Amino acid sequence: MTFQHSGMSHQPPPSAGPPPPSGHPGGPPTAQLPGPVTGPTHQMVRPHVAVTLFAAASLLAVAIGISVPEGGHNAWHTVKAWGGVALVAAALTFAPSVGSALRLTAYRAWQVAAAGAAGLALYWVLFVLPDIAKNTSLITTLGVAAGIVVAWIAPGRHAPGAPRPPGPTW
Repeated sequence: MTFQHSGMSHQPPPSAGPPPPSGHPGGPPTAQLPGPVTGPTHQMVRPHVAVTLFAAASLLAVAIGISVPEGGHNAWHTVKAWGGVALVAAALTFAPSVGSALRLTAYRAWQVAAAGAAGLALYWVLFVLPDIAKNTSLITTLGVAAGIVVAWIAPGRHAPGAPRPPGPTW
């Protein structure tokens, strides 16, 4: 192969033969597998599992609280589209669990979960609290509480007084 550039020609250097075997000087580098993982990895797994379990409990409890009939009809007849808002808010609490798959930073995943918890709290104040005497209000309240716990324990939440992560503050 010849390359031409402003009157100059360049030929690739002739090969002196096959490359030396890997591991020898001048040969391609050999891949080395990392050794066993050391350190307290189990401490990092527990909050992740707890966050996932609380998020699942939130979504399941809110769905049950909205869908189970009581007094001849379920809460969908009363809350209408707000029930969908509550379910989406509960689903947002999964953000810390699936944040890495969605390429979210831990802080951004926490923000999404906190927004979901705020949506659940709004739903609870508007629709569950006025009908707190119903049996289904208990399960919905437990679901809302589980969503709030997710935002409280999720990785990425900065401690009070700690410097905020870089980025926009809005």
